[in-house]
Amino acid sequence: MKSTIKILTITLLLFGLYSCEFKNERQDYADMLIEKVETFKESNNRLPKDVSELGLTEKMDSPAFYQMQTDSTYMVWYGLSVGESKVYRSLTKKWTQEG
Repeated sequence: MKSTIKILTITLLLFGLYSCEFKNERQDYADMLIEKVETFKESNNRLPKDVSELGLTEKMDSPAFYQMQTDSTYMVWYGLSVGESKVYRSLTKKWTQEG
């Protein structure tokens, strides 16, 4: 009984640590993406149409995503869990949790 509780506790702790590290990796990638977009905007006086203009490739499993909304605004986001995302909007320059 005690060994089952220990195994369950260790499993939950490891899962929690993995989840935190995974979110940090996504956040780090999203921050890098924002920095690249802002640098591109300064150099080209416009926003990139997509991440390929930043020298990146966007896939279904990318850590974070970029979307140009208007000629002067964009958003970057990544998933937290099913139906929940952390979203950065250039208009407010703030992160929000949505979903």
